Amino acid sequence: MAGAPESGETRIGPLPVCADEERVMRYRRETGFPDTLEKIVPVAFPAVWMAAPEIDSAIRARLGDADVVPVHESQSFHYFAPLRVDESYALTVSVRQEAEPPRLSVNASVTTTGGEPRLHAETLLRIVPRPAGLA
Repeated sequence: MAGAPESGETRIGPLPVCADEERVMRYRRETGFPDTLEKIVPVAFPAVWMAAPEIDSAIRARLGDADVVPVHESQSFHYFAPLRVDESYALTVSVRQEAEPPRLSVNASVTTTGGEPRLHAETLLRIVPRPAGLA
């Protein structure tokens, strides 16, 4: 569910997400996270949730027909409590366009299904002209 209120933000969610063990373990292997006996959700793991089709659609809608691409500029995570393997959460995202420098600010909040805050994350995507030959 996405909407664009008068503030110019596009809001998405809440979307149901889960730190399911298989996906967490695959992320740990792919990012070189050390093996441990503990089932730890890496700090940056919620970035995988940001690839949800609803979020991708909102980002593409913000770019419109412009001949530009979003390039990852930065990402930050502020935890209120750790995420737990195999727990379900609610992800709410807002996408806002900034003029100078041209970029998208993508802010995400993760809460427990009971509404307890777990995480605030921000991703900045710089908007750059599409390189020649890039489809």
